Amino acid sequence: MEWNYFNYKSNNKVKKGSVLISEPFMKDPFFIRSVILICEHNDEGSFGYKLNSPCNKANIKLLDNDILENLHFGGPVENEYLNFIHNCENPKINSNKISEGLFFGGDIHFFKKLITNSRNIKFKFFVGYSGWTTDQLDNEIESNSWIVINDYDNKYLFNKGNNNYWSNFLKNIGGINKIFSNYPFDPSLN
Repeated sequence: MEWNYFNYKSNNKVKKGSVLISEPFMKDPFFIRSVILICEHNDEGSFGYKLNSPCNKANIKLLDNDILENLHFGGPVENEYLNFIHNCENPKINSNKISEGLFFGGDIHFFKKLITNSRNIKFKFFVGYSGWTTDQLDNEIESNSWIVINDYDNKYLFNKGNNNYWSNFLKNIGGINKIFSNYPFDPSLN
């Protein structure tokens, strides 16, 4: 039996709550080594937030330190808006449920009060989002641009989005993905 280590095609179907991991050879400068949480996927399209792209905080002066420490560049669409994901199931936030124990959006002023008083709430803030038109994301997945993960622990979503986030996420989900987690950023330099 011949084994193809470069066959990372996922049999998982993308859905709300899926995590997309960019394939190791992706050349798109924005999505290289990206990990994206899908917050909505339906007949009209898809959107989510890039979890591993910390935002340059030098240009942002109006936000609290708690938000700045957890601020990421969620994607190239609508960069003038602040969005967030969190694990707090509180109806007063008025959030949208992604999956069990995972939410996006809501009343930011109420949420800021909550996070000031509780260290148990996990969250990430985003400037912008990543979006796809109808069938665009499905076509990208079919062409092996993304590995689709549907079974993961939510705690990994809230880890700091540093340079090792992509490889650490792959290691944590295990299986064949561990092989890809060690793939060099630029194999021509080996």
